[in-house]
Amino acid sequence: MVSALSEEIASSDQKVVVVHGGGSFGHVVAKQHGISSEAGAAPAAGVAQTRGAMYELNRLVCKTMMEFKLSPYPFSPFDAVSRAGGAAVSSWLKGLLKEGLTPVTFGDVGLAPGGFKVISGDVIVQELAKIMEPERCVFALDVDGVYEENTRVIIPELTPSKVKRMRVQNGDDATGGMKLKLDAASRIVAGGTKVCFVSGYRRNEFSKALKGLDFYGTVVRS
Repeated sequence: MVSALSEEIASSDQKVVVVHGGGSFGHVVAKQHGISSEAGAAPAAGVAQTRGAMYELNRLVCKTMMEFKLSPYPFSPFDAVSRAGGAAVSSWLKGLLKEGLTPVTFGDVGLAPGGFKVISGDVIVQELAKIMEPERCVFALDVDGVYEENTRVIIPELTPSKVKRMRVQNGDDATGGMKLKLDAASRIVAGGTKVCFVSGYRRNEFSKALKGLDFYGTVVRS
């Protein structure tokens, strides 16, 4: 999937900030050590192993992107957090994009009141959308979009009010699965940014969503 999506991003002529999750790298290790999106006690070795898994995944993602003539600029979300306010982060990222770089960040583990917690890629997208105000955010999934409950029927369009009425399972990961993605989408669209849920395995549909064209999947808008 990373190869196909990298190729589509490279050929799209779009300025893109990439945020990737933990997949089979970070989520598995985090769950083994009881690390989740809720702050709590965690063994030092577990924190180190989870972060190590995420940094290794990020290295592989960036390596693949470079094979398709992209110029990734990897950074931990904590690099952004350490900067003075949203305006500074926005200016920094827009400067990187202007220079032809593709900023790449990822879900990570950080120290919080009460212990350690996972900062989900979905939450990072939400925060970046708030400060950068992009036209759209594209979530590349392992499914075609958001389905009607207990079916494989795609919901083509959602609003925050419809999302609120939906019953969605958390999913089998450390940060909330589809439920967190939909919650994040509802907050993102409140700021005027359209959210697209599309399969990362349908590269043509991903490309359409990336360019703002009609695609097979789910759109969330206010």
